[in-house]
Amino acid sequence: MPKSISLISGKGGVGKTTVAANLGAALSLLGKETVIIDGNLTTPNLSIHLGIPLYPVTLHDVLRGSAPLESAVYRHHTGLKVVPASISANSLRGIKPERLREVVSSLLDAEFVIVDGAAGLGKEALAAATSSEKALIVTNPEVTAVTDALKTVRTIEGTTDILGVVVNRVGKKSHEMKLEEIESILDYPVLATVPEDENVQKAISMKVPVIHYAPKSAAAKKFKKLAEKISGVKPRKRSFLDILFRRK
Repeated sequence: MPKSISLISGKGGVGKTTVAANLGAALSLLGKETVIIDGNLTTPNLSIHLGIPLYPVTLHDVLRGSAPLESAVYRHHTGLKVVPASISANSLRGIKPERLREVVSSLLDAEFVIVDGAAGLGKEALAAATSSEKALIVTNPEVTAVTDALKTVRTIEGTTDILGVVVNRVGKKSHEMKLEEIESILDYPVLATVPEDENVQKAISMKVPVIHYAPKSAAAKKFKKLAEKISGVKPRKRSFLDILFRRK
């Protein structure tokens, strides 16, 4: 069971940050101490998804060497710990993306560290991909997204162990690639298929993970199943007394 996982994709817009936020939140719901790092240094969105975009100290300060890591770790109201990135346009000056590996290593007292990496194949994306024990590829069932995901796979193979693939925003439309085709092309198993679900966009607008906004939605159920698969933990079944006395 990996303790640190980087979520990466070949292209932007596949919903990687949504997967990262909800995977982290789902692991936390399973009772696992979880930290999410916004490793997208150029265009960070994780803190916006979580409703807390402005922080006094961020990952950029840590990578610049101007602040200790512990001052950039924040507790979110869902129970998650978050290391946010700065949304300031001037924050990229003087940072060292290669130090992200040190940041991840320093947080491994937690049970899981999730890194939301940058899209693409640049230095920033590769730093995120190689910062963790495992990489999780996020794609859509579109030809262009899968093609770019393949480029990512080929680029990081040999430097990072790939855990598998999450196919996000599955709509079961005629032009979408079949899961067997995606597995055949990428040569890695699909660990989760998350359906297109309007609740996800509603949750983002409300700035909370969909597993909290709409816990019984189709997407939320898939994120929870992914967390269970990665952690090896099943949620405790509620007894009759739990239901009677409305206990969680």
